[in-house]
Amino acid sequence: MMDAADSDLSIPNDVQCFLLADKMSCVRWVPQLMEDEHFFVTGSWGNKVNAVNLWNLVHDELTDGESGVPLVPKSTAKFCVTGDVVGLDFINDTNLVSVTSEGTLSVLDLNRESALSYDFTHKFNMHDLHTVEGRQSACSAMSVSKFDQYVITGGEDGIAKIISGEAGKVINNILHPDNSSISCLSFIYPNVVVTGRHCGMLNIYDIRGDCNVPVASTGTCHEEDHEMTVPMCVNYLPKHKSLILAGLENGSIITWDIRMPNDATYEFGEHSDPITDIKFTTRQDIQFSADAGGKVVQCSVGNMPSFMAYYVEKKQTRMQDFKPINSIDVNEQHMICGGDAEMLFMIDLW
Repeated sequence: MMDAADSDLSIPNDVQCFLLADKMSCVRWVPQLMEDEHFFVTGSWGNKVNAVNLWNLVHDELTDGESGVPLVPKSTAKFCVTGDVVGLDFINDTNLVSVTSEGTLSVLDLNRESALSYDFTHKFNMHDLHTVEGRQSACSAMSVSKFDQYVITGGEDGIAKIISGEAGKVINNILHPDNSSISCLSFIYPNVVVTGRHCGMLNIYDIRGDCNVPVASTGTCHEEDHEMTVPMCVNYLPKHKSLILAGLENGSIITWDIRMPNDATYEFGEHSDPITDIKFTTRQDIQFSADAGGKVVQCSVGNMPSFMAYYVEKKQTRMQDFKPINSIDVNEQHMICGGDAEMLFMIDLW
């Protein structure tokens, strides 16, 4: 890695760096672990054969577990895929869903072999979820999200597909008149889905009714420039799911309370590059965002007493790498960051 003294990079002392062999498109902590466990999964991109890898951060075997010795990542399982991994999410504590640029969805079961080891059991694949209109050739899935046992994928074909994670079959489709590619999406509630489209629109759908007609929409253009920009990622405030945030290609963030669908706000923050991921801690209202310039920003956020307004109280840059950070995730104690530098970064949160 480059020396921060010779560049504008800022890798603080509280950031641990681990060299991995692949560029990472996705990183996710394994849920429901004990406080001293460090299992996580990564999805790679850019290789002839890519993979979903399961890792455990352990003490180096040569140190005999001495306290204060840095942890090192140890691979415990690997599942190879065709195409790039473009999305990872946990359906529950043990079932992981992966989607690829070839339009394939895979569900993996994490079998716990011991206190220090898991393994993957492949449950099923669903191929060609998204196809080019008028042809049978597959196109890329772009994003994946889940709610309970249901999974939703969005593709270049502009269609969002709702899938039963247990049965492995499509149970509903969300179409759109202009077929604009879906760049990001998220389940907010069991029946509510938000999608970000390449044309610069954010749409909300109630899947109990007509899935082809959004119940609310907002454009990503700012009132000063009137130019639409691509939503790159979308998430919601854990304590108030009606408040969603979308990171945009121009480095700004849209805040949208779906209870007031005509009143979205457009915020310029600490990012000047496309925002790749937004995550929140559950312990406090802390928001993290990452971008394609390698920056990770932490914000303290809050709500007015009426819960109708969202505001940022404090911002700080937690790290700055020299290549894109594509994905971040947080658990009770740590944040992990993965991207194009073939490095995993881990940051202590408290």
